[in-house]
Parts: sequence; C-alpha cells; structure tokens
Amino acid sequence: MRGKYLTDYLKANAKNLADKLALVCDDRSLTWQELYEEVLSSATALEKLVPGREQQVIALLIPNSWQYVVAYLAILEKGHIAAPMDVIYKPLELKAIIKQIDPILLIADKAGKKRIGKIGIPVVLAKELKGTQTKTISRTYSLPPNRQLASILFTSGTTGKPKATTSTHANHIWNVNVCSNVWGWTADDTILISLRLSHWYGLVMGLGACLVHGSTLYLHERFDARKTLETLASGKISLFTHGPVVYSKMLEVENTKNYDLSKVRLLISASGPLAPPVWEKFKQDFGQEILECYGSTETGRIASNLLDERIPGSPGRILPGVKMKLGPENEVLVKSPGQFPGYYKNDDATNACYTKDGWWDTGDIGEMKDGRIILKGRVQEKIRRNSYIVSPRDIEWAMLQHPKVKEIYVLGRQRPECANDELVYFVAGDLDKDDIIAHSKIHLPSIWRPDQIVLLESVPRNSNGKPHLALLREMA
Repeated sequence: MRGKYLTDYLKANAKNLADKLALVCDDRSLTWQELYEEVLSSATALEKLVPGREQQVIALLIPNSWQYVVAYLAILEKGHIAAPMDVIYKPLELKAIIKQIDPILLIADKAGKKRIGKIGIPVVLAKELKGTQTKTISRTYSLPPNRQLASILFTSGTTGKPKATTSTHANHIWNVNVCSNVWGWTADDTILISLRLSHWYGLVMGLGACLVHGSTLYLHERFDARKTLETLASGKISLFTHGPVVYSKMLEVENTKNYDLSKVRLLISASGPLAPPVWEKFKQDFGQEILECYGSTETGRIASNLLDERIPGSPGRILPGVKMKLGPENEVLVKSPGQFPGYYKNDDATNACYTKDGWWDTGDIGEMKDGRIILKGRVQEKIRRNSYIVSPRDIEWAMLQHPKVKEIYVLGRQRPECANDELVYFVAGDLDKDDIIAHSKIHLPSIWRPDQIVLLESVPRNSNGKPHLALLREMA
C-alpha cells in the first residue's frame, strides 16, 4: 500500500496484518493490531493534553522501547511533530534543546523526567499516557505530506550549536522506499535495530521502514556486541543496520566462529565510512559482505551499494531520484526528494548550506570512480565518532566553561584503520592534562572526549588570525 502519511501504514497494517508481530522488545511483544490499539489510546490522551487543531511540537525523552514507539506514533497519529531527544544528553544539553524548539509537552520515562528536572512545560510519563479506547482520532493534518512535518531531530553541524532538522512525512516515506527498492526489503523481512530511535538513521530506516512494509522490528535498547551476535544467529533476523563502529565491536567478541549469521539476508552500514579492513575481516569471520550506503540527516539517503555489487571503500551508486555533483573542491553537492525542508526556525543556517545555484553542500569530499562515489574525507570541521557527527565548536564551547582554559582548538584526525576519527585537543591555559580529562568526563558526552591532548602557551594562528591548521596537524 502507498500511504500519504506514516500513520496511514500503521492503520493498514493493523487491518491487513493484525496478528503479525510488529514489535519485539525484551519486556513485551506487540502485534500490529495491539500496537495500533496502544497508539490510539495514547493519542486519545494527547487530545486532552494538547487540545485544538493546530500542529504542535511534542518532545520525547525515552530510551528505545515499546513505550517509545507507542508515544512517537501517537504524536504522529494526532498530526503533531515528534521531537525525540537522545537519552545520553546531559541536563544542560536537554534544556538547551527544549529552549530552542519550544515544545508544548514532553513525554518521558521516569529516569528522563528526573534527569531533566523543571523545564517550564508539562512533563507526562509515557506509562501514564493512556486514554479511552477509540477507533477514530481527530488529526491535525492540515498540510500535504510533502509539507506536513513529522519529526524534528538534532544534529551537530560543522559549526556552532546543534541544529534542529525537520523532516516531513513524505521525506520519511521516500527514503524508505528508495532504499527498499535497492535492498529488496519486503514485509517478509525482520530487522534488528539497536540504533537510537532519537536519531534519523534508527527512526527512519528502522522504525519507519518497518511501518511502511509491515515488517517485524526487533528492538534493543542499546547496542551490545555479544547480544547482537546472539540475536542475529538466532535465525529470526533477516536485516541488520548500524554504523561502522559496531561491526568492529562485533569482531572483538571472542570465538566469532561460534555465531552463524548465514540466515541474515543483509547487513547494512551507514553514518560513516566503513574501513575496508573491517569489511574484509567481517567477511572472513562471518561470511557476510556488508552493504555500505551513504547519506545524512539533512539530505536523506544519497547512495548505496547494490545487492550484487558490494565494494569495500565505497558507499555505492547514487540512488534513483537523487542528483549529485562535485563542487569546485570536490565537495559533494546534492538535490533529492528525500532532502529535509530546513533547520527548524533557522533560515540563516539552512541558506548557508546551499550553493548559489540551489545545491545542498554536504560538507563531504568525494570523487566518482566507475559510477560509484568514494568519500575521501570531510570538511575541516566535521568529525565522526560512533556514527555521529561531532562539532569541534561544541566541544570548544563546553571546555571553555572551565575557568582555567584560555584557548582551545579541537582537531579531528582521521585514521584509515578505524571508523572513528581521533580527537586532538590543543589547549592553552593554567591547567594540566588530568584537569582537562576530569572536566570532560563530568561535562562532555563520551564521544566528545579527547584521545590526545597537546598543551600550548597559545594556539598558533596564521596571518588572518585563524588557527594554523597545517602546523597543528603536524604537531598532532
């Protein structure tokens, strides 16, 4: 079926696949009919909490769980905009996000409600979001699918604070369909997801794809290498998708030969380049050729390898419907139906990423070879860690909260043998490396913490007053 909105698929699945498993979590499994009933109940409660026909932003602070899925779909069922927040964010980050997007309500679990504290808007526990069973909900769908916003997700850009990216129902559905056509994804597939549903990759290509196809979603709260291998070896899973780092983690598990992954039809890698040595070792240990693809929260999916063409070191061919060209310095520029409408209430940030002739600048550097794209690196400011984009400016802002840090420049150093970039801190101030490490452990997420620290009297700069990158890289 071809639905206009995401929840059209939910309703159709409840009707046509009523007794089929929709969601399998550690503590509960739900059929499509049961999931739909839970969603309708929560949507009914939302009608009382958020009255009126105007579309509103509703924030979520819940880890991967069936409660998250129900709350998210209830927001969409009512026609509102879901704004999931990562449960690993610290209170200061969460409150900054709340201030930026100004939601009318926050749905949280008990731990999330305690952590975020007072935020000036109502907070309701997901388990209390229950209403009278009903078969109809008064939706606030006032716009066509290509304009009706479904989600607001946060991403760290190349500079400044994290920006809120918007996606329409049509954006979600197009990205699912274009990839599914290449990957042969059908209702018969079952997928294991441990990606956080608070980020584009897990939300769209995991939960969204299962919604569109009526597939069964096996949902883990977080990634655990051994548990993942055990689940993949169970014979119940046909699809798995995650970032490159998890494939390295699975290779570190003892006795990999004990895990038979032959029943898994497809393993997909995205969110960053997959190192060819990891690809080769995974094939050697598990007999699986990982399929790599490429895209971003802003652009949606851009390229993918094919089922019969999986080339290590390249995320594949440009997907149908996507236009791509290389800019003057080989920066990847795109136009796509899956592309987001823009940063939420931030036209300046949106416009700054477009070229004068209307192409979106991804910030990636690439080249084309035999019809396939090869990513050669990122724009200076972009650093990838654990499948996320990390902004050095955000790190510098947080570290400058330390009263003894006078200057800081954060550099990302790529390591060909590893999926993660290495973070190098250049710090000038009256403190030592132990002080810096201690501060980062208290105030920074783990993926923002340094791999190397270089103490300086001052950060070297060029004649324009900008950090002297060539010298800093040499020092690193």
